[in-house]
Amino acid sequence: GITVQGIFMKRQLEVSEIFARVICVEILHIKAIWTAIFNGRLSKNFYAMLRAHTLVFTEKLLVEIESLAVVAMGSQKFLQMKEDIARKVMDKIPDVIDSSYQYTQEALDMEATIREKMKALPPEDFEGVLHPAFEEDEIQLIVLGGVLGAIVGVIQIFTLFS
Repeated sequence: GITVQGIFMKRQLEVSEIFARVICVEILHIKAIWTAIFNGRLSKNFYAMLRAHTLVFTEKLLVEIESLAVVAMGSQKFLQMKEDIARKVMDKIPDVIDSSYQYTQEALDMEATIREKMKALPPEDFEGVLHPAFEEDEIQLIVLGGVLGAIVGVIQIFTLFS
């Protein structure tokens, strides 16, 4: 049988590299990910989880002196101190994360991961990844292809029969 592939399928390796670069520079860059974590619709979940882990971490750090601290401060002030620590961590984490963008980008190397995974996709799956990116303009691409084909056909007719 004859296999007919589109230009993206024939150039899957090159398209995978460009697609990965565009995705990681324009959409899935580290700053955008952290912005979504800090401000997105699930940010409350992130901050609740961060608070809980901070409280546990603080508890583990203070386990040796907790009874002494409770006696000296009182249990309410001790609990309030742990909550204050958690609040300060939640308030400061965006600033701390800001200075880690470069390191996180290099450590995760998402561009390489996306590129390699896309290169390894079977053609049907590769098309499935790209298709949504072009779906919005699909009709325009088809019409443009038809118009260009007609123009080339007219030029060939005049060239051959002139």
